[in-house]
Amino acid sequence: MIEPTQALANYVAELTYERIPKEARHNACRAIVDTFGCAIAGIGEDAARITTALGRADGGAPRATVLGGGRAPDSLKLPPAAAALINATAGHALDYDDVNAMGHPSVPVAFTAMAAAEDAGASGRAMLAAYVAGVEVETKVNRAFTDSHYSLGWHSTATIGVLGAAAAAAKIYGLDAKKTAIAFGIAASQASGLRQNFGTMTKPYHPGHASWAGLNAARLARMGFTADAAILDAKFGYFPVLSAGPYRVERATAELDKWAITTPGLSVKKYPCCYCTHGSIDAVLALKERFKIDPHAVRSVTAELSPFYIAPLIHHRPATGLEGKFSIEYTVAAAILDSRVALASFTDAMVSRPEVRTLIERVGSKVNNTRAQGVAATFVRLTIELEDGSRLVEEVPEPRGAAGNPMSDAEIEAKFLDCWEFAPDRRGDGGAPAALAMLWDIERLDNLAELAQVLA
Repeated sequence: MIEPTQALANYVAELTYERIPKEARHNACRAIVDTFGCAIAGIGEDAARITTALGRADGGAPRATVLGGGRAPDSLKLPPAAAALINATAGHALDYDDVNAMGHPSVPVAFTAMAAAEDAGASGRAMLAAYVAGVEVETKVNRAFTDSHYSLGWHSTATIGVLGAAAAAAKIYGLDAKKTAIAFGIAASQASGLRQNFGTMTKPYHPGHASWAGLNAARLARMGFTADAAILDAKFGYFPVLSAGPYRVERATAELDKWAITTPGLSVKKYPCCYCTHGSIDAVLALKERFKIDPHAVRSVTAELSPFYIAPLIHHRPATGLEGKFSIEYTVAAAILDSRVALASFTDAMVSRPEVRTLIERVGSKVNNTRAQGVAATFVRLTIELEDGSRLVEEVPEPRGAAGNPMSDAEIEAKFLDCWEFAPDRRGDGGAPAALAMLWDIERLDNLAELAQVLA
């Protein structure tokens, strides 16, 4: 068996746009539209605003575009890694970006590919291929860990995403397999991100840093920098050090001929909060529509989730909008009170409403192990007990937007337009249709200059 780092490096170096099946390319376009929409909405959030201010203060060679950096001709351009960091932070700032078993696969990869493509003068087709390479590497690496990495407290979106980012940048810059393996070695030493920071600005910074580190890893490797070219499975390498228990390295290279972006695919978020809350929100909204529940008549609510889905929901009495994104209590309460969970649900003021604080005390969760385990355990059973003693129960096998219960292209477009209108400096500017058209047809762009101008 070829050493896994080299096998993945060979895979990235040999991947071409022409080899990617039509369905996989379409799924990549769906993900790019969705991810860029999330970043456009997120660029005004504090995490993105502060990183943008830092990037503006530091300056540097203006070679890649910051999405919310200002109108042309005064749009903000920075060194590629700095632009990638800001845009990826913005893309995750609202916790609205797509998910799969690895975590959030698109956000650390898409903006690396964009920044590197701008830097290199590459085409939209090259960017799409780089994006696919990055997501495939992330997903394949994650298979070796199973649940043993995330359970230690690592934020896999960042710790695995840095390898995806390195793969995407290596593809854009045309690194051969030997230098791609070196890029993986450099990136692996920068794998970082702790789940304890969920609910703070540092959480979206994680994929921002992964994008920055992965892009620079490829650039350094291209310039002759050295690293262990067998980093993944070496004695003190990536898998042994970052695993809580036994890992299965062969899983990382077992299906290099299959497209993870198609099967099992990516899950698009319908709500701008931790994906582990989505099934419960779906259940509440279904029950409210069916039974016209009066929030004041709710005695208690119990959400039954898998251990994996309970684990990230660490804020039981959230005090901020960011904390509310990782609170089953708040998201359920908001769904009951407002009959919707939207971008506007996650402000500090919304979380602090007296009626929310009252209802949160009636919401609880417990473990349910009756369905698939680990990252596949999307099943939710939600029970609402009313003051008259009646019990309303709803089961959700997979939330809307999951790869197995997907949103349509039209729904993804509607989400993009909503994200555009959510951004104060975009509202009513008329730029959304042009941006959407170019993102859907990114494969046909000779370069990214016009797209970057519209997104700036």
